[in-house]
Amino acid sequence: MRLKRQRDFLRVFRSGRVSTGTCLSLHVLPSEKGPRLGIVISRRYGSAVERNRAKRRIREAFRRCAQSLPNVDIIVRPQAGCREATVESIVQLLCDGVRKSMDREGRP
Repeated sequence: MRLKRQRDFLRVFRSGRVSTGTCLSLHVLPSEKGPRLGIVISRRYGSAVERNRAKRRIREAFRRCAQSLPNVDIIVRPQAGCREATVESIVQLLCDGVRKSMDREGRP
């Protein structure tokens, strides 16, 4: 599932935990619904082609690991290092970032 409403994005930005890596910044907040993904990518990242390619890779990585994720809302902000990242490495970063955020919060 995807985050679509502005109020959902604002809620995650305000109340969620932040996990920053070399490729992605994750904002994670527990929710009642299944895992949901939102992607925020600015024009500074690159051309529209590069931004859309990054979003496709992130969505595919989310699809691959959504079964193993708890019920959380995730906002992904790709950074410049994400241009060379493969889908498999993004899957690993996404799953690890969510687990770290949930561990810091004290939830399973």
